[in-house]
Amino acid sequence: MSYLLSKSLIVFALLFIAQISSAEQVALKTQSRLESEPINSQVFDSAIYEETKQRYQGKKWLTLLWSVDCPPCMKELAIVQTLQQQQSELAIVIINVDTYEDSEQQRDKILAHFNLMSQTNLHFSDGLEDHSRYLIDPHWFGELPRSYFIDEAGISHGKSGLASKVLLEKWLLLVRE
Repeated sequence: MSYLLSKSLIVFALLFIAQISSAEQVALKTQSRLESEPINSQVFDSAIYEETKQRYQGKKWLTLLWSVDCPPCMKELAIVQTLQQQQSELAIVIINVDTYEDSEQQRDKILAHFNLMSQTNLHFSDGLEDHSRYLIDPHWFGELPRSYFIDEAGISHGKSGLASKVLLEKWLLLVRE
């Protein structure tokens, strides 16, 4: 009887160790993906936002919010394009706040024009604009462009209006590891 019990315990222990090993492999693959692959053309939601924050945990990064019909936003995207030419791997998340049907093609066309498809880019979902804004910043009411400079501690500093090239350079280019 104790032989069967000890044999069962050994099998259980081996299965438990295999499960932990499998979970560790999944965690490592997820962490690797978080570090290397941008999130592209996905709907912004709380899960994506948490994944994004986890990706940049302990680092300085930038979130830019923009719209297809916002001229200052186009200027800011052009600045980011220029900075990306200087350094291809920028710690930046670009979020489009447009939710109407026609915006998808316009959004992709604009991102392609500025060569920003390789950056993490998300977009708001129709009917969830207020919720999405609240997730990012409960005190933000939708003025654009809107930039969030997130420091190594995860503290976000918001700025409405066009961010200057000098400010973006200091944040994105001089803080890289």
